[in-house]
Amino acid sequence: MRFKADLRHPTQFARLIASLSPLGKVATLKLKPDAVHLICMSDGTKSGVQVWSQIQNSSLFDLDSLRLDSNHHNEIYLEVSLDALSRALKSTHLSHFCESELMKRTMDARQDATRVTIKLAKKGGSGPQGTGEGSYPALSINIESSPRHRSVDNPKFRHAQSRLGKKVEIVQDVAVRVKKAADIELLKEPLCPAPESVSSEETPVDVWPSHVITTLPDLQQLRTVVERLKTVSPFVTISANNQGELRLRAEADEANVETEWRGLKRPRGQESDFNTQVESPNQFFRVTLDAKSVIKFLATYSVASSAIACLCDSHCAIFYVYIGASKDSVEGGVLTFFIPAVKVDGDDDV
Repeated sequence: MRFKADLRHPTQFARLIASLSPLGKVATLKLKPDAVHLICMSDGTKSGVQVWSQIQNSSLFDLDSLRLDSNHHNEIYLEVSLDALSRALKSTHLSHFCESELMKRTMDARQDATRVTIKLAKKGGSGPQGTGEGSYPALSINIESSPRHRSVDNPKFRHAQSRLGKKVEIVQDVAVRVKKAADIELLKEPLCPAPESVSSEETPVDVWPSHVITTLPDLQQLRTVVERLKTVSPFVTISANNQGELRLRAEADEANVETEWRGLKRPRGQESDFNTQVESPNQFFRVTLDAKSVIKFLATYSVASSAIACLCDSHCAIFYVYIGASKDSVEGGVLTFFIPAVKVDGDDDV
């Protein structure tokens, strides 16, 4: 099998992986000819978060450089440590930062040539380039900078170029475990309605618990609110209706605290479906979640351009985080977070 490609937006990809690293130790990476799928399973508890994301290859990779070959439909499945991958990708962020600072300090208007290549390789072996006996598979991230400007005296940025202004190369290796297709088939995505439509031929409305779908306010603002509610109760109840109203509530013996948003928009294409599903647009649908799980989902605020929530009454919450647009250059991707409901007494809903 073979995988190699140049990253189009390495800094933004680094931020994406960093936002997912709090969810668990490892993730499954599915490399397919058209898209990359990143799967993060729950931590083993019934209230844990699951993430099923899909990002188009054209958003992550330079397609002219992409090489993906395998004996199984040209698909490769890898298990990777999110923390290790996040640390390795930080080098791309630092390289980009130093490059920007260097450009500000020179009169050369040309953009530096910085190339970030990611590939599947063998490392640690006794043979040439780490192959041979004792080798293990790894994602090798190669960061190559070719400064074209005058040297900079500031030692903070000196590592971005050699003393002679020559090319500098940084290599970060992240050990992975290659998974078989049979292993991937054991991973079952929770049944979720598509964010673009409540009903379809594959997922008819009548198979779903009563639910509402609404856009969410700014995720960073939501994160601040949930962190404060968490000091009141380990659980947060989220409720919404078809009038664009959203409420977050925490209850305790000492106090009940609630925050409300109004005027939220419905996702496109939802109006006709909503009208057939509920008796009154003012009817609220609610779900109680573990506050820690909600905060983990909200860690994606740094890469999210918009987000949609589907609240299945007393059953689960499904959040669709779209990446791209103003906050991130990586486009054509959606992160789907599945968080099961819990009862206030700590027993999970069935």
